[in-house]
Amino acid sequence: METTSAALFISISLVVFGISYYYFTTRHKERMEIIERGLSPDYFKNQSNFLPMLLVLGLSSVGVALGLAVGLALCDFFPTKKFLIIALCIFMGLGLSLIMSYLVLKNTQKKG
Repeated sequence: METTSAALFISISLVVFGISYYYFTTRHKERMEIIERGLSPDYFKNQSNFLPMLLVLGLSSVGVALGLAVGLALCDFFPTKKFLIIALCIFMGLGLSLIMSYLVLKNTQKKG
């Protein structure tokens, strides 16, 4: 048991190290290439915009919560297939919320 948990810890550590090493070396190479082409180093400041990701995450969370609520409400009508109804409602709510977030993002990009 102890050997398995040690091997698991080592493998997870190696995976995290490998992914972070790849990310940072690739980012460094990209930045050096852009600087060599003549762009200023200030090009990298304020580079990320998390608002679309937060919108999608928020709407997805609301969709899953509403799907769960609807699924639990429908379980009273179909008591034999509770798990199936709850799972279907959760995925339906998630799908509808992702479609809604796509439409909202599409409209905001047209305006902006």
